Amino acid sequence: MKGRVLGWKPGAALAVLGARAFVPTHGMMLDSLAATVAADLMRGQPTDRAVVVLIPLEGDTSGLLGQRLLERLRSVTSDVRVRERPLAQPGAQPPTMPPGMAPPSVPVSDSGSAPLELHARLDGAGVSYTRRIRSFPFGVKGYERLVTMRASATMQDPGTGRVVWAKSASASLQDVVRKRDLAYVTGGSTGWNPPLPQGTGPRILEPLIVVGVVAGLVVLFYSNRN
Repeated sequence: MKGRVLGWKPGAALAVLGARAFVPTHGMMLDSLAATVAADLMRGQPTDRAVVVLIPLEGDTSGLLGQRLLERLRSVTSDVRVRERPLAQPGAQPPTMPPGMAPPSVPVSDSGSAPLELHARLDGAGVSYTRRIRSFPFGVKGYERLVTMRASATMQDPGTGRVVWAKSASASLQDVVRKRDLAYVTGGSTGWNPPLPQGTGPRILEPLIVVGVVAGLVVLFYSNRN
């Protein structure tokens, strides 16, 4: 499994929290990860034969990884084709042949020149808020966000069943979302609305801090007058 972590360190994220003018949506973050994962899957895998990609990819409900995989594959081979992957309909019998396999009545061309088939699968993708970024003396300034994606792919010769190569890749992105940007980053990202982390300290602590600060200012004011 090949993994990659992208993004800012927590300290750097805190430093730029107030200065950032643009925060990517969940969908933008996932699309960026899809490009990274697709590049990792296809890195070092050139071929002089045509490649058929079975679309949609298993588990890729948004289609982000499928699109990025096609773009990356097109950069390493000149002949890329798309074939619709058979999907079982609710209440219907599943496909009689595995995806990409031709029925026995269809003649198989020379295995040395027949297109290879790329079977890819999105094993998992997620968006979560890992912790709260507090502001002084009280309140929440923002939330640390973690976006992850992992996928696997297998290049196969359909004529012989030989596996040319098999590979897995994963990547993650980490940043900070300001509290005021929570609604924006969720917009357009259907199905991605992670819960916010809850605080661990007693709720009465913040009012006590406010009372303490106000009392200190009052004492300082009268001390200066005297």
